[in-house]
Amino acid sequence: MNQEFDPKKSYLTIKAHEKMIAYVGFRVMDGGTDPAQEGVIKISSFQRPYGGGYYTLTFILDTDDDKDTKETLKARFDSLTEVSLKPYLGKDMQKIVKVSLDSLEKIPEWYVEEVSVHFNKIDERENVLIEEKLIPALASSLSFSFDPVQWWPADKPVKELEEASFMGQISLKALFRKWFKGG
Repeated sequence: MNQEFDPKKSYLTIKAHEKMIAYVGFRVMDGGTDPAQEGVIKISSFQRPYGGGYYTLTFILDTDDDKDTKETLKARFDSLTEVSLKPYLGKDMQKIVKVSLDSLEKIPEWYVEEVSVHFNKIDERENVLIEEKLIPALASSLSFSFDPVQWWPADKPVKELEEASFMGQISLKALFRKWFKGG
């Protein structure tokens, strides 16, 4: 018997087994008088046995279901390409793969975009590659400003958050701090 392929279920299964290594807050700079919109990025890593691998960056922004904001963000992510990142990341960058999570399911209040950056080799220290190369490349290409990277301890288990405390969070950054700092 053939089972029907469910892309959403398949994708969620993959996401459940990601190796999260860090998160970082950011602000969308619009150059105008509007206050900068804040978001957070979850950074996951996958290293292949031969030394190559990729980093998956999941960008999450609260849009209050503003369609203009979502269109502006989509245009910025559409302009993010291998060509725009190559000057910062060098010859070891193979490709980028972008997935708008809105394509899997409409998320009215949020804009969620995932960017995976693939490398021939990841032989540098993760913190150097991410903090000194990848984040500056994204800042330049997307016109975002970034907070310092918050590293996730490798031996720290992920705590499930109760629904009531999730709803009481003031910002995405506060939510991530609660998850990752344990309180």
